Amino acid sequence: MAIFSFFRTLSTMSNNEQRNASIYSQPKHNVPLLCLLLLSVALVPFTSARSCSIAIKPRQNRQRCHNELITAVVVPPVLQNLARGSVLKCLADLTGGLPLEVWKSSVVLENLQQKQSNLTPRSSITILNSIICDQGISSLWSGLTPRMIEGIFSGGVLLSSKELIHTVLSNYVSPIVLKRSGLTIPPSAIGFVSGAGGGMAQSLVMGPTSLIVTACVSAQNDGRPKSAFRVAQDVVRELGVFGLYRGAPAVAYRQATNWASRQGFTEWIRPRIPIQGVAGELLSGCLGGVLSAWNTPFEVARIESQSKIMGAISGASEKADGGLSLLETMNGIVQERGVGGLYVGLVPRAAQACYQTLFLVCVPRLIT
Repeated sequence: MAIFSFFRTLSTMSNNEQRNASIYSQPKHNVPLLCLLLLSVALVPFTSARSCSIAIKPRQNRQRCHNELITAVVVPPVLQNLARGSVLKCLADLTGGLPLEVWKSSVVLENLQQKQSNLTPRSSITILNSIICDQGISSLWSGLTPRMIEGIFSGGVLLSSKELIHTVLSNYVSPIVLKRSGLTIPPSAIGFVSGAGGGMAQSLVMGPTSLIVTACVSAQNDGRPKSAFRVAQDVVRELGVFGLYRGAPAVAYRQATNWASRQGFTEWIRPRIPIQGVAGELLSGCLGGVLSAWNTPFEVARIESQSKIMGAISGASEKADGGLSLLETMNGIVQERGVGGLYVGLVPRAAQACYQTLFLVCVPRLIT
């Protein structure tokens, strides 16, 4: 009798009720769905720069079959850019950014040493070939540990602050200016301002790590390689914690002008080239990165200042920079080596600028 009643009940159910019964009578089908949803949440920072919402329909009984409960998981754009910037910066350094940094620093340091000895410095290509032949290709990744630590923090700080400023200027400030004055803020101007703000924020992290990387390269070139931890110990012991920030003003000027130029020039070039799409974006990034190398004097002053500090600490040099300002350091370079001394290492620096612009200006735009 019970079996007869069961079949009679099934026969009187509507098509919608049969569909609901067939779906929700098999809870095992929800397991792969849940796994996909969890994976989607984990990948949110790398899939969209906008806030994402994920709709989850829980099991419903027949009395509430028309009610839905939507659970929204919102990831703020700032957190997305923090994660994305950290990953992109570390990836850029691992795949070519750090070797270009080591090459550039080696060129500047050798030029400094050769000029002090009244010798003719070698070309950038010759120095690169010498590094690979004499020390092995792995030496191009000297200072990898502090560089990765720097990348985790500086990449996230750069991208999140740069994109935040860019969003505020584009979506809020520009419409207000247009409404009140009838003037439009050009995208290139927004790019210069947002890039400068992101670079200044990034310099807070890069001061100590750039000092350590430069010291590691200098020690390796002198035939006395040191670990990053040993370098940090020596600096703190001799100069205190604030000694890690010697040369930091040059880093701040460099980073502000770096990313102002890379972002601004890329925004300015993008609509002026005939190539569109991904190829156009990459080409505009390369050109913007190369043009941003105009600020090489800041980088040369930073390397010289920090190398003199480490030379005095290790005893390889009799004098440090004595706490010279950025302008005093640059003036000393001009007096000793002429104006051309401020543009030593221009080739590797332009290559490095192009490479980093692709990762931290073009790629974020392409994946949004």
